[in-house]
Amino acid sequence: MRLLMLPRYSRQGANSRYRLWQFIPGLESAGHQVDVKPMLGDRYLEQLYRQGVRPLGSIIAGYARHLSRLTQVHRYDAVILDQELLPYLPPVFEQWLCLRNANVMVDYDDAAYLKYERYSWLRGRIGAIMKAARATVVGNRHLEAYARQFSGDVRFIPTVVDVGKYAAKSHAALDAIRICWIGTPLTAAEYLPALLPVFVELQRRFPQLSFRLIGAGRIAGADAVNVEIVDWSEEKEAELIAECDIGIMPLPDSEFQRGKCGLKLIQYMAAGLPVVASPVGENRYIVDHGQNGFLASDASEWVSQLELLIRDTALRARMGASGRERVEQRYSLAQGLALWTQLLDDLQHAGKKAVLATPSRAEELKSEVASQ
Repeated sequence: MRLLMLPRYSRQGANSRYRLWQFIPGLESAGHQVDVKPMLGDRYLEQLYRQGVRPLGSIIAGYARHLSRLTQVHRYDAVILDQELLPYLPPVFEQWLCLRNANVMVDYDDAAYLKYERYSWLRGRIGAIMKAARATVVGNRHLEAYARQFSGDVRFIPTVVDVGKYAAKSHAALDAIRICWIGTPLTAAEYLPALLPVFVELQRRFPQLSFRLIGAGRIAGADAVNVEIVDWSEEKEAELIAECDIGIMPLPDSEFQRGKCGLKLIQYMAAGLPVVASPVGENRYIVDHGQNGFLASDASEWVSQLELLIRDTALRARMGASGRERVEQRYSLAQGLALWTQLLDDLQHAGKKAVLATPSRAEELKSEVASQ
């Protein structure tokens, strides 16, 4: 099939990279032709992460690029859309996209619908996009339940990693243990401050303990512990994680966080690290408590469970091996590619009646577009 892939971001954006970009070589090896056209490029993400600003010029240019693609989509056998075409506008453009190409698949890795709850005229936007699309792909079970309210074809494809990029960790008895977190300056500022008292207490108990924060930027109060803030790069992220001993993923329990796909945990586990995570959303399925890591609900549990891992080399080794095995079995790039290939095969083999919009569906979409 000739595919048009429309990510939100360049490869610098982790969600677009892991949800879409990483599948392109495998799809092409399977015989598909993939044209990939992101909405926003590296410059946008660099300014967002380094300066905390969303450059208006980049956004306007991105909207113009994506809008122009409405005139091209009929040339493709299928379109893979990253969440939405033109955010914060009525869904008429996505509905028109689905009229122009009957095989639009839309992918979600977070609770995108929540950002529109404050706007009454946009509150049903994401549901309308899911309804118009040929299939809705979701990265976790929480989003799957949401999507089934609107979409007739929902596919659960978890976020996956290329396990081959991660060297299996060899845990040895060490005086100095390094705890790892990976993310962006935005997520670091949102999630890590609440855990700083835990870091301080652990540092008091274990003076040789250190913390590696990959991609975090500066965090107020972090200098109270032995912390190393390392710039993220796609080429080095697997190596930077593998040099650590324990991976963490703190999250508050809210609707938006329940829509997250647990990428951090999957990366840590791929590198053979035991993990400690908040029992929120997909984390509860990725972490088998007591087997490949621990789930921690409050500060005392965070301290006690991290202390167990810091003190016990054999426990780190056993949990790390169990975590890597889980990623190999459930969250590998090969498995994610197989699920995407199956979806495309289903479209391709469904026949002309399935891949072309029926008159009733086309008329329904046209009516919805006209009413916007």
